[in-house]
Amino acid sequence: MKKLFALLMAALLLVPAAGLSEAALTRIPGTLARSEIPVKAAYPDNAIPEGTSSTTGLPFTGVYAPVIIVVDNAPDAHPHWGVEQADVIYQVPNAGGGATKLMALFADSAPQYAGGCRSARTVFADVAYGWGAAFAFAGTPGEGVVKNASVPERFRELGYRGSGLTFNLLSNNTVSHRVKWTTSPHNLSVHVAEIRDKVIADGKTFTPRAFLFADALPTAGVPASFVEIDHQGNPASHSTFTYGAVSNSYTRANSSGPYVDRDNPGTPISFANVLIQRVKMTTLTGGYVSIKDFVGTGAAEIFTGGRYIAGAWSKAANEARTVFVDEQGNEVALQRGKTFIIITNDQTTVDYR
Repeated sequence: MKKLFALLMAALLLVPAAGLSEAALTRIPGTLARSEIPVKAAYPDNAIPEGTSSTTGLPFTGVYAPVIIVVDNAPDAHPHWGVEQADVIYQVPNAGGGATKLMALFADSAPQYAGGCRSARTVFADVAYGWGAAFAFAGTPGEGVVKNASVPERFRELGYRGSGLTFNLLSNNTVSHRVKWTTSPHNLSVHVAEIRDKVIADGKTFTPRAFLFADALPTAGVPASFVEIDHQGNPASHSTFTYGAVSNSYTRANSSGPYVDRDNPGTPISFANVLIQRVKMTTLTGGYVSIKDFVGTGAAEIFTGGRYIAGAWSKAANEARTVFVDEQGNEVALQRGKTFIIITNDQTTVDYR
């Protein structure tokens, strides 16, 4: 049944591609830095209008209590479930050879269940800590692994360990279970709403890291309605994003077909913004990936409102938000809706048209 689903999704993937086949793709030169962009030393926090979400810019009322979970990105792990409710989804390096996993951030809403959840790596800890979020994952490389690969050690360095915000779902817990419709190890389901309720009941408070949003379409950059991203030739990490002017959003597809939620398979998940954050990556012994320059600045490829902006990113501290800026060094105003962020290096190819 899963094979049939993948074949049907792959067939659907060919439909949007066919209309674009005559246009040539433009390759963005891979670079870790754009020194010509005058990135500022600091960017002020963005105001959050009453009744507005800090993560999507859409209407929101309620308690801000973000939960991030690790999601498997192997071909057999698709389709995911519960991810349709995520405000932000990251693709993050998991191992050498271009292997990646996803991280789903839930803030505006929290599904009862989401998955399938897998293990965390050190960079995942940095992403979650940067949001100050509750963080759920299914195991980690432990204390005895090669230097810079131990997640418990990274938790200690960040001050995350003992915070009451990290949830290792391979230990005894009541906030996860194994589903029967898919096979292990892709079948761990996270009780996202329960985790959210628990951290609120425990008195945890959260500070929003608000994006900047605009109601007008961007005028900076150049038109771009199709994006293709290839990470070291790894099929599972290859993806495309196709822009629809009517919806003002991008639909994603990968080797498993259009990116859909298992609970709503007929409707691809749409993203208002696609951001590519270039960082320096090192492959360690054992295939682990280390990112040492996660604080600082670097190159960013920004796709929003059907346009491409060759920009940069800036992050002042481990606990600070990541700011995406344009060619003039000004923070980019994103379109309202979900955002997909790819953390990768200069070896990843990005083409658009």
